[in-house]
Amino acid sequence: MASILLVTLLLGIYPVLSGASLPESCSFNVSVPENAAPGTEVVDASCLSSLQKAKLPCVKTEGDPYGRFLLTKECALVVANPLDWSVRSEYTIKIRVGDRREVRSVSIQVTDVPGYPPVYNETCETPINPTESNIRYKCKVPKLGGPVRADRPQNPTQLVHVQSADVELIPQGCPVGKYGFLCDQDCICKNGARCHGFNGACKCQHGWQGVACDIPKPDIAATTTSSDSRAIYISANVTIQCRVYNIDVDTLSLRFPNASVITREGVKRLDIVFNAELHDNGPYTCQAIDKEGKVLSATIVLNVNCPPNRKGKLCDEACDCVQGTGCDRWTGCVCPPGFSARKTCDCNGGSCSHTDGKCACTAGWYGSDCRGPCPKGRYGWRCRRVCSCKNNATCHHVDGNCTCAPPWGGRDCDELRVTQAASLLEILVPLSSIILVVIVVLVVLYKTGCSGKKDDQEAEVLRELRRVEEDLAQSLQPGWLRRWEKKIRHLTPGDLIGQGKFGDVIQAQLRTPKGKIVVAAKTVRQEDAQSYRDFYREAAILVVVHEEKNHDVHKSNIVQLLGIITANEKYLLLEYCQKGDLLWVLHQFRCGEEDGQTAPDLLRRLLRYAVHVARALGELERLRIVHRDVAARNVLITVDDMAKLADFGLARDVYTADNYVSTSHKLLPLKWMTLESIETGEYTCQSDVWSFGVLLWEIATLGKDPCYGDKIHPNVPELAAILAQGIRLPRPPGCPEGLYGLMRACWRRNPAERPGPDALEKWLVAPYEIVEIETAL
Repeated sequence: MASILLVTLLLGIYPVLSGASLPESCSFNVSVPENAAPGTEVVDASCLSSLQKAKLPCVKTEGDPYGRFLLTKECALVVANPLDWSVRSEYTIKIRVGDRREVRSVSIQVTDVPGYPPVYNETCETPINPTESNIRYKCKVPKLGGPVRADRPQNPTQLVHVQSADVELIPQGCPVGKYGFLCDQDCICKNGARCHGFNGACKCQHGWQGVACDIPKPDIAATTTSSDSRAIYISANVTIQCRVYNIDVDTLSLRFPNASVITREGVKRLDIVFNAELHDNGPYTCQAIDKEGKVLSATIVLNVNCPPNRKGKLCDEACDCVQGTGCDRWTGCVCPPGFSARKTCDCNGGSCSHTDGKCACTAGWYGSDCRGPCPKGRYGWRCRRVCSCKNNATCHHVDGNCTCAPPWGGRDCDELRVTQAASLLEILVPLSSIILVVIVVLVVLYKTGCSGKKDDQEAEVLRELRRVEEDLAQSLQPGWLRRWEKKIRHLTPGDLIGQGKFGDVIQAQLRTPKGKIVVAAKTVRQEDAQSYRDFYREAAILVVVHEEKNHDVHKSNIVQLLGIITANEKYLLLEYCQKGDLLWVLHQFRCGEEDGQTAPDLLRRLLRYAVHVARALGELERLRIVHRDVAARNVLITVDDMAKLADFGLARDVYTADNYVSTSHKLLPLKWMTLESIETGEYTCQSDVWSFGVLLWEIATLGKDPCYGDKIHPNVPELAAILAQGIRLPRPPGCPEGLYGLMRACWRRNPAERPGPDALEKWLVAPYEIVEIETAL
């Protein structure tokens, strides 16, 4: 009896012991590109099943809520449905193999593929052909005739002596479920999604997401901005967003860790913006109740860190960092280029300013720490000199001396030197052949690879814009990025004229077919996704404005776009406004003026700038574009004394950072924001009108900082409470009643009651009648 029990025990533990040895090629941490086709194997059967003779099936137990993966009869894990990195990038799937005691856990990382999924561009949309015909285009050819011969009957389908003909192509579209030039490819779109006739991209119906629109959006979701918990710190603005899908909402509420609740009726989205404090740590619960009384909830946990220049468990220790250097809560100072933890400058041989620590580089070097040699083709102080080396010679970044490649010589490597063993003909023949081959290869690469790369980049930008601003993405005409692209070698950098946390502005010279022109070049200095997103948003807005039909750049009151550079470094090339920004102009007028007094003649002169800004807002409103930051600091004055609206989001702290409340990747112009923008985080043309009213207040005070009573720097909840009570900026001393009435009209609580840009321009074009504006309201 004992021997039988021993044999039974050994037979029972043998499968477990044998399962500990897996094939060497097995891995349960795998990565799959998001464009992997259905049927692609993720983990093979030999890895999942350690029982070679096991006939029991493999079963997924959890980790795949959308059915993206499938287990075959052979126990192999394969892709079953289209993946989408933007919807879900990680899966942890648990699989039961054989008996219930053996469970495998597979971690799958979905990788982002540039240019995928394809972008649905409504600008290039084709009609749907209700028939089953696969003909994409219908050709309409005019009737063509020829001489009639008696010995041959005329054939109307035969073309006789044709030299030219006009052919009209009438797009017929593809049948439902088909796409491609020949309509021979099958669409994957589901749940009523529209399939694009050219590239098969899906336009999802409300409540669906994913490449094939087969993943339902969650009934309720809770998110926070910034999504990176490390970037949320004390006094920073944090947005908690509650959003519901696919349900008829009765009430939507957000519960705070302290048990307080904010409730809204009949809305599907609730955004709450507040200044974070350490006591704000904890769970935030979004709760929705539908019309039938069903309750849905989602929770997100907030982790608030120390503010800048503070450290320690309670954030009660100061970082001993110079010039506002970043401070980590646990490690202390995070030194920028040019500094070390001992407060000494390291400028690679250059001089260091004792006041702000900025490096003045020696010849041949550039960058914030002077460790970047001049780019190829440039040398000398500030890399301003152009190398004269020819024939693929190497140019020294300090003195510009050329290192020639055989058989070239001379100072500029432009002298062909022939040895006694080789004649000139013997060198030139193979050299010319090589040059010809190189030219052909470069032309082919330029025509194919370069344009394809630019198209892929444009598609990626469109996909990012579509996620946040659908109207802007739809307004862009295909090929916009390629049409405005300039070459980096045509830009000669000059002096730095503006510097902010996220971007710089330099005065530069741009070489054009008509000669060199002075431009203001805005560039991304902080390499992160948000900075690049703001760069392309500003570029896209200016392209849409400038490509508008009948747009006249000489009469427009929006800053002129002159080009875009995206290769290696990124630049927005804008017209150079010599007189600077309006806020600086207002401050110059304040010098010598008695405090609080505004001369009527001076006010009439300055209101011309307000008229120009109103016209710019009118241009944006017609294109359904929102500026989001209308203020005197973002209005530039040209040499012709014309005001131009600028700064659509790239470096809005370039001119001043004192007027913004900082977040991890954003700067919030709080005192210029309307109440609905503070509460919901949404911006409209009507919210731009509110900001325009604050700009009028700046003009009337000659550039004073807006102040609500004794709250010089209110936080988000304080300002929201002030505006909700109907409190507005006070009437500036000496400001006419009519002008202040116009400001109050811009600050009305109901956005629909605020005047539009055309009405603002109409009221401001007659400065002598400004006292009567109040009666017009």
